[in-house]
Amino acid sequence: MKLFIFAVGGTGARVLRSLTMLLASGVRIPNCDQVVPVLIDPDTQNGDVTRTVALLKRYARIHEALYGDGQKEKTGFFSQPMNTLAHLNTSGGGEELRDSFVYDFGGISQPFRDYLKYNDLSVETQGLVDLLFTQDSLAANLDVGFRGSPNVGSVVLNAVVQSKEMRYLAQSLQDGDRAFFISSIFGGTGAAGFPLLVKNLRDANSPLAHPEIRRRLKAGALVMLPYFKLQDPSADEKAGGQDFIDSNTFITKTKTALSYYADNLQGLEAMYYLGDQPGQPLANHPGRAEQRNHAHLLEMLGALSIQHFMEVPDNQLDGNQPLYHEYGLKADSTDIDFGQLPTEMRQEVARPLIQLHYFARYFLKHTPEDAKAPYYEAGDLSAQLRNNRALRELTDFFGEYNEWLRELGVNQRRYTAIRADEMDFNKMVSDKTVETGIFSKGITPGFFRDELTKAVGKDTLKNPTENEALRWVVKAFEEATEEILDKKLQYS
Repeated sequence: MKLFIFAVGGTGARVLRSLTMLLASGVRIPNCDQVVPVLIDPDTQNGDVTRTVALLKRYARIHEALYGDGQKEKTGFFSQPMNTLAHLNTSGGGEELRDSFVYDFGGISQPFRDYLKYNDLSVETQGLVDLLFTQDSLAANLDVGFRGSPNVGSVVLNAVVQSKEMRYLAQSLQDGDRAFFISSIFGGTGAAGFPLLVKNLRDANSPLAHPEIRRRLKAGALVMLPYFKLQDPSADEKAGGQDFIDSNTFITKTKTALSYYADNLQGLEAMYYLGDQPGQPLANHPGRAEQRNHAHLLEMLGALSIQHFMEVPDNQLDGNQPLYHEYGLKADSTDIDFGQLPTEMRQEVARPLIQLHYFARYFLKHTPEDAKAPYYEAGDLSAQLRNNRALRELTDFFGEYNEWLRELGVNQRRYTAIRADEMDFNKMVSDKTVETGIFSKGITPGFFRDELTKAVGKDTLKNPTENEALRWVVKAFEEATEEILDKKLQYS
């Protein structure tokens, strides 16, 4: 079964970024053989999008190195398969797709007025356009997206159904596949693109292939309500003619969109809603590389909605009676740890995230200092850490993971389940401190080193390929961190 995830706009990209971190930890999407993310944003330089795309590519390369040589996929770090549309090996009508996680808009660089060919319209049609769109909207350049204007986005994104990406996707659909949409409801790209994608994917009269399979396709969506606000531009900035987004309109836009969804949005079996009171205003960057918001707790919780959706059996999903879901924390706290998660999610989510953190922290901080350790010598890690490109990919991924974790801890609603800058393994998990004393120092680097040595056993690497060495390292840390959680942290 394939799961197509449409991540629309900057918010969609940020949720997908958190999902990738969860998958790296070993969280699996149930009943899913392959995740196929598709990011949709005409702002090709959007910082949120480019950062997520780089992360997805790195994840895919690490997964391929670990499992691509006929290795049996299982639970564990990076075990969830992920691919681009271009790797689905379908004909796509004889068209070649760019091997990318991003929908190709072909570079829309003109103002909206020129996109509409305004000057070629009749006087009557120009008058209608003037009624529907403000002069600012008509003058706005489309290469930075839609600047919180879904009415503009809905016109441009209507072309998505005619794209080769959508034709390729429809051609690859099989019974049992599912689709999931991620978007904000208060911006421009997400609010406009999400309902259009659903409508076009479901439309039996569209030229897309497999209308019957598209009709039977089970689809869900995560709709992000306002959870942040932006700084108001200064008088000088306004006078300078720069583009800005007015976040004071977010609630009004949300009410309007919800009203539209209630009357017009069809074709979904499940809807997930998340929102929160905004904290300190973020810098007001309408697009391009500067739009690079910090990761947020709600994006991580939103990513978990995908896992929840995939757990629901087909016979419980009915498009005529969609399921509606919200998520509530146990307490209205500014600091959120794993204790705020439902009990059943602690084993599924908390343990893998703790293991990934222990792996990343020890691998980056302590492994380079372990030159005399038995596990280090058995894996010839002196040479591997210096020359192995696959291990460098892992190092780079952990660098991005550390950045993501620190960002989660700086919002008004902070994710503090794992303390990003804590060096003591005994204190890294906020709701489960390891007791230390005369008879036990808990989880020390020495104890961790011993567990790695036990995990390796007599398995000595001899002239390994780069991928074999990566598998050896990941397997050792999987077993060592599992033992540490059971023996010392006793997390359940």
